[in-house]
Amino acid sequence: MHAAPHDARLLRDLPVLVAVRRTGTVTAAADELGIPQPSATRALQRIAGVVGAPVVRREGRGVALTPAGDALADAGEAALRSIDDALSAIARAGEIGASELGIAFQTMLGERLVPEAIRRFRARWPAVGLRLLHGSRATCLEALAGGTADIAVVASPPASHGAVTMLYAEPLVAVAAPDHPLAGMHEVSVDALRAWPQIMLAPGFGIHDAVQSLFASAGEVPAPAFEVGDYRAARGLAAAGLGVAVLPPSPARIDDGAREVPVRHPLARREIGAVVADPQEPAVQELLRALVEAAARRVPGAA
Repeated sequence: MHAAPHDARLLRDLPVLVAVRRTGTVTAAADELGIPQPSATRALQRIAGVVGAPVVRREGRGVALTPAGDALADAGEAALRSIDDALSAIARAGEIGASELGIAFQTMLGERLVPEAIRRFRARWPAVGLRLLHGSRATCLEALAGGTADIAVVASPPASHGAVTMLYAEPLVAVAAPDHPLAGMHEVSVDALRAWPQIMLAPGFGIHDAVQSLFASAGEVPAPAFEVGDYRAARGLAAAGLGVAVLPPSPARIDDGAREVPVRHPLARREIGAVVADPQEPAVQELLRALVEAAARRVPGAA
């Protein structure tokens, strides 16, 4: 006798077979499932009757599954996992519902990383409202601390502001005009950079602290020739030949004619991550998941 496809008797009784394999005895399986031991025995007998072959055999003081029983138990475990996953998804959807999230992110991260994450998030949770705030690193962290944002995507994310999820690391490069002496180099040392006027982002931007630390590790921090509050402005000044700017690579391949030269130093890099105030919030977890997926595509960019 062979079971018909999707035989309801198998669906009802397979949890007993799975529990027997896990516990090694019919009695322990029955206790685990909260049913009488005779009911568990009858379930195994029904399964054997449906498939036309024994599914358990005695082994010592307990029982073991036959090859047919093992094959069915494998299928049963997979089915039970699928049911558990479906129930979890239903419960999660109920928890998330039509909630609203605030996302604060450094401006240049809004060119690729954050939009890609939002696209992924919206495909799964279209009813969730999103409030977007972009600005400097300090602005984003202030929004998180003040409750305006539920998640802040920033460079060098501080653990003091919440739970941190690192997304990726990116190098720092020296940006210069195409006719600048630096433009023809394969790489440049921090000491060599001191020979030219420095264009820096103002305090409050993540890159400001990274560049300060980079120069400080190799001696004195040079005074900036220009200090600006915008990544593109810094690049523009460098492209015009007014100095050199140490920045992350252009996230969108800005066509400003500037050259990017790697900086030879272990500190010539920075990490991008997400900080959340409440990591247990289901909607926040889903947004973090989307950010991690977007970051896996190695989308650079921030200022």
